[in-house]
Amino acid sequence: MYPMHVKRNDLNAKSRMKGDFHVRFRERLRVKFPWSTRQYQIELFMDMAWNIEAVASEGVTSHLKHWLERELGASCAKAVLPVMQEHYRLDHIRKPEFMGNTREEEKDPVYRVVKDLPWSEKEINGRLQAYDKLSETVERAASRIPSGRQSAYFELVKYPVQAATQMNRKLLYAQLARHGKADWEKSDLAYDSIVVLTKQYNSLEDGKWNRMMDFQPRKLPVFNRVERETATSPMMKERVAIYKWNGLDGKNIPNGKNTLNARKGTSVICEGLGYESKATGIDKGDALMFSFDNWKTDLVEVDIRLLPNHPVGGDQLRFSISLDDAAPEVISYETKGRSEEWKENVLRNQAIRTVRLPISGKKSHKLVIKALDEGVILDQVMLYMPLPTGE
Repeated sequence: MYPMHVKRNDLNAKSRMKGDFHVRFRERLRVKFPWSTRQYQIELFMDMAWNIEAVASEGVTSHLKHWLERELGASCAKAVLPVMQEHYRLDHIRKPEFMGNTREEEKDPVYRVVKDLPWSEKEINGRLQAYDKLSETVERAASRIPSGRQSAYFELVKYPVQAATQMNRKLLYAQLARHGKADWEKSDLAYDSIVVLTKQYNSLEDGKWNRMMDFQPRKLPVFNRVERETATSPMMKERVAIYKWNGLDGKNIPNGKNTLNARKGTSVICEGLGYESKATGIDKGDALMFSFDNWKTDLVEVDIRLLPNHPVGGDQLRFSISLDDAAPEVISYETKGRSEEWKENVLRNQAIRTVRLPISGKKSHKLVIKALDEGVILDQVMLYMPLPTGE
């Protein structure tokens, strides 16, 4: 099994020899970690390490598509590709192992107690519906898979998608149940489903990969059946953004200058990254502009949500924000070591900055976000009516 860029490019003899070594190493990885649920991610980063230009030229979506074609066949890959993209998108927002709002490697035992996520009831129900739809699609697609590839399909697609679905159901229905908004049985049934799915995984091919998967790794509390408790504080209220944009929605402004003579710029989408898979990189010195109309108050609250990168050069990661003709406000969002902010960024996959800006009474407005350092990747921008002081 050769890397895709080795198969599709005419390499010289030296490159072929290096490619053969890469293939042998990857096959050894298969032996050590056979049919791992992280198999594709491992192959992707190995291909990127081997030839990042080839992967960049191909694109992450095409890379995933070709991998699915190789493992499951062309007709199956077409149906499964959007399923895996949505699976990765939902995991990007919050990984299954983070759904209990717990942490490891903390001194205070309170972090090992499963508790509410800072999500509203609507947000929770929306995520549950998205996972239910995904799981049902995976189940229907299984009928298209040839009998000789059913085990591969279960390991590579069905198990990771449906186990993630049940992990979300277990913990989100538990959160709703703590507030009297769902039955505890739904959480318990999800736990039981994870046990059954894992048993099926470990019995594939007459137990060839027995004990490869564990439904309670390291016996961490988040993997247990959720204890039945009653919430002592109310669930978070939904806050509705008046305007909401993804990074890709912004108009690119080269060199940060919004003039008639500025050359036309294009935004660069970061494939597979972002809460809606539309996070956009901004080159240093460039900016993205967002237009909106008819604001009814004299202040606007802006949430700027970015991918939680580390500084690329030096020790700063900054952008500026300006509204209409006001002077730009410079904002830093780099983190230091294992700070509390860094931990929160890892759990939610976003670095968030909130600012309040004065706004004039004219009909149309322009919000400009400019990258002051390399590595600025904008995921979302939210505009809210400011809350009263103390709320």
